[in-house]
Amino acid sequence: MSAESTSRQRYSQAFVLLLLGGLLFIMVSSSLVGVSDFENNLILKNLLIEKANWLRLKIGDRVFPNVLIGKDGWMEYTGDGNLNDYQNAIPIPKNGEKILVKRLESFNQYLQAQGITLLIVIAPNKASIYPDKLPEQIKILSEQSRLDYIVSHLNTNNLPTILDLRPALLNARLEQDVFYKTNTHWNGYGAFAAYTAILNELSKTHPELRPYKPEELDLGTKRATVQDIAKLLQANFIKEPHFFYMPKGHPVQSLTLIDYYGFNHITSVDDENLPTLLMIHDSFGYRFLNEYMSMNFEKAYFINSGEDTPLYLNRAAIEQFNPDIIVIEIVERSLKNLNNYLSQFDSPIKSYKESQK
Repeated sequence: MSAESTSRQRYSQAFVLLLLGGLLFIMVSSSLVGVSDFENNLILKNLLIEKANWLRLKIGDRVFPNVLIGKDGWMEYTGDGNLNDYQNAIPIPKNGEKILVKRLESFNQYLQAQGITLLIVIAPNKASIYPDKLPEQIKILSEQSRLDYIVSHLNTNNLPTILDLRPALLNARLEQDVFYKTNTHWNGYGAFAAYTAILNELSKTHPELRPYKPEELDLGTKRATVQDIAKLLQANFIKEPHFFYMPKGHPVQSLTLIDYYGFNHITSVDDENLPTLLMIHDSFGYRFLNEYMSMNFEKAYFINSGEDTPLYLNRAAIEQFNPDIIVIEIVERSLKNLNNYLSQFDSPIKSYKESQK
């Protein structure tokens, strides 16, 4: 045996011994912390997951917990029934939609009596805008989606306007990407396309509302960070930058409260000719949309939706906020939650003051 092969063999043995020794050290150290919750007490757990997923990505794995790797480095979130919603794999519950229609009708009648404009805004699933980035094996199983059904049903029955943002985002995509590759949300450009579509729709009843144009704003940037889908993989080696529009100067005064969910953000603009906004939103609102919307309202109250949303969508709360416009923004895959939001509007239409008499 040559000296070169002997040396190579020794290096290989040393590497194996070092690897086994490192694994043994991790196992022993983790067990000393606590065996009963070994999974959470595992030393260097996140680092090990990151390196394991880095290797899996390198060798071409595409399926991970809550993550699907698509084409050209695009990642798709698979939790919350996201892909099932895209594929139209879940039958539309007709009884549930009937209840929703009843509540929407009741809610809208109440708001009209108060002189309040209602707009329901549907933020599209990422896959609805970038179906070409999904693996070829992901097929649409039924032609009509839940969103298609609800939009057509409400339009037919002359119920509150539902603004489907898919056309606006698909059109904006022709100019530049409107979603992050490694995030389930739209980016600053996508949120601006949504903002423009919302303001254009609201201007039909409130002509004083005019969306800003990109050239009227400054383009801001933030350093590249790990986005939400990449975080699920502990893929700290994959980062994307942030681009967003912001007003020139400081015309918007803003106060952010501590809580993440519920009523947590207030803004104001020094212009009494502008209306007051009450906006119920999900995480898509947090992704730049709220900041854009705040530029066009004298006062704006933002409520991050959750289980307690009905506490804010009731007669007493609405009359306390006293808005001119209510916008409810909800992502396409969570449309089923809209029924719960309006659970306070099953009863006959009365204002809160009337109900207290």
